[in-house]
Amino acid sequence: MVTFAIVLIFGHELPLGRSLPTCWLDRICVHQTDMDKKKEQINALPVFVAQSSKMLVLWDQTYFERLWCNLELATCARYGGTDKIELMPLWLAPWLLSTIFLDLLSAGILEIMFHLFPNYSAAWMHDISEMSESIFGHNPAMESFVSTFAVWMFSGIAYLPVSIPSFFCFRAKLLSHQLMLEQMSTFDVRAAHCTVASDRASIEEQVTALFSGMEDKTAAPLPSAVDDGEVVLQRFEPLQEDPLVRFNAFIRGNLREFVISQIGDELSVPYHICLVAFLPMIFYSSVNVLGCDNGPCASSAKLAGYRSVSEYMITQIVGWVLVFVLAFPLTYPLLLRMINCVLSFGDGPLQLLLAFLCCPLAYIYMYVCGGICWSSFYTLVKEPSAIQLLVFLLVLAVLIMQLLWLFQNPSRRRTESCRCVKRQTYEALAHVQSGE
Repeated sequence: MVTFAIVLIFGHELPLGRSLPTCWLDRICVHQTDMDKKKEQINALPVFVAQSSKMLVLWDQTYFERLWCNLELATCARYGGTDKIELMPLWLAPWLLSTIFLDLLSAGILEIMFHLFPNYSAAWMHDISEMSESIFGHNPAMESFVSTFAVWMFSGIAYLPVSIPSFFCFRAKLLSHQLMLEQMSTFDVRAAHCTVASDRASIEEQVTALFSGMEDKTAAPLPSAVDDGEVVLQRFEPLQEDPLVRFNAFIRGNLREFVISQIGDELSVPYHICLVAFLPMIFYSSVNVLGCDNGPCASSAKLAGYRSVSEYMITQIVGWVLVFVLAFPLTYPLLLRMINCVLSFGDGPLQLLLAFLCCPLAYIYMYVCGGICWSSFYTLVKEPSAIQLLVFLLVLAVLIMQLLWLFQNPSRRRTESCRCVKRQTYEALAHVQSGE
């Protein structure tokens, strides 16, 4: 944790064999009092953009309302396109740090549980296996699965205390993300504010010059081949002659879709961000494996029913990797969807009541998926057979399909499709677009 804090606070000062980036900041680099110099430097803005590798947009609620920001965005869009734009919402870092902190608390609670119940994950398996045998009869595979699943679900208690604070953290993320996308979808450069009123005419003139005579890239291209099966229904929009309208269309269309492809929509969390948020538990898992469940490795392996310490260690490592890759990332997309439903009930006691119910459910579901994954793998190791292998592969397939569904590109989810759209329809739409 100390290392994490040091890197977080001072990481930008560590070159680590790379050159530190240089930044061009408009308010510092453009003269604010000498109007002649100011106009000259505004006109030179394309030069600065052309020499820059990226434009970093630090989005807050007022970003698209500031005319100066719109000019810089228009310049970058004209000379670099979306590839040069990197949009970083200012709500992202606080949300991610809050989520990491909550996961750190969960890892701490799990460590306390290991001290309160020494070596429980290995010691309890024998007793649970006997209980399973009394219920299901003698079935070694079932006993292994049930005992491992029960121990894993007990460990899930560590996440229950942080599930309620997660509601407030994820609600803030959801609302901020929605606001950002709504601002982009309703963007109008003419509605932007300008601190110095005399700058408006000059800036709008510059934006007009940037988007005058350029090819409209907001219209979708005509598909090269269309058959009678399922096809993507393209949208065709007529060319806009007003350059400011073209710039509006760029923000509402190209840039918005680019942002969604990078950080997702309001119900999405990129997969790698989910893994980063679970870093405390990921690091704790290494402590758990190397510490042999807070007990001597030989006795822990024997209590858990392994044939050797090496088999015990390898199974633990693979099990943790599987649940971190396939089960843990499911939590946050599911939590966002649940909170989105809760918000539809408005503010008040009912919303809080539903939050108390839905947030623990998301973490419980994560542990159910992780428990099934770990238990099926453990059973395969303990009682190897073709049936156990088939069960394990089926579990993996289901978890992977869940991940693919939850983490697919949000723009693909909104893509409309239909069947039996004839080629003539596309040709007619293309003629409308071209004005023929």
